[in-house]
Amino acid sequence: MRSLRRYILLLCVFLTADADAARYSVLVYHGANPPYNYLEGSEQAGIFKDIFIRLGELTGHEFEFVPLSVARGHKSFESGEIDIEPGVNPSWRQSSRVPGIYSIDYAFSREVVLGRKDARAYQQPEAFYGKVMGRVRGYRYGPFERHFGTGKIAVYDNISERKLLVQLAHTRLDYIMIGDVTAAYYIATNPAYRGFKEVYEISKLPVSMRIQPSNTQLKQEIDLALKHMLEQGEITRIYLKYGIEMLPF
Repeated sequence: MRSLRRYILLLCVFLTADADAARYSVLVYHGANPPYNYLEGSEQAGIFKDIFIRLGELTGHEFEFVPLSVARGHKSFESGEIDIEPGVNPSWRQSSRVPGIYSIDYAFSREVVLGRKDARAYQQPEAFYGKVMGRVRGYRYGPFERHFGTGKIAVYDNISERKLLVQLAHTRLDYIMIGDVTAAYYIATNPAYRGFKEVYEISKLPVSMRIQPSNTQLKQEIDLALKHMLEQGEITRIYLKYGIEMLPF
């Protein structure tokens, strides 16, 4: 019965979407963040693009991608210039002036420490003390960050995962912090990275859509649409299109 009520509510939202159709801005990070987002020619492509194409079909809204650096993107959300930031866990934005409201979870994000082929796997963060570890500027790593600083892990910031991988390959860094999905994509598509391997799991957290607090109606519509996509296996198929098997959700 609950499934029937939800289906009826979903149908009502979809049938009335055209009357209230609007355009919303979606933050993506430039500098390459595949397979979530990247340029294919001059067009945005990737997991986020495919998800929002489907969300547009289900809600009637138009979603416009705005590529920005991580730091600029955070400021633009806080100033209200960006409506939606996809693929976010609320703990990553706790210190923001505008934390936002969040859709239902639709996937997991695993953040890992990546090393070269001769790197050893470790169970404790203290094993990395005295090493230099790359991080995308503006990314947050929760409790793992207490291991950063003098006498601990030395952190080197750069603007993208792509640049960090180049530095790791050229032995300018000992390790890098990166999402396992992005790491898998680069390792599969770049022969120079084939020996790179995960040596530590930083976190495994559910992700959702971060939405401007004033857009409560949009949140409801996205929640219903994402729930429909999850139930129909559409999110899983989008990830598989890019060679990524979703973690059990």
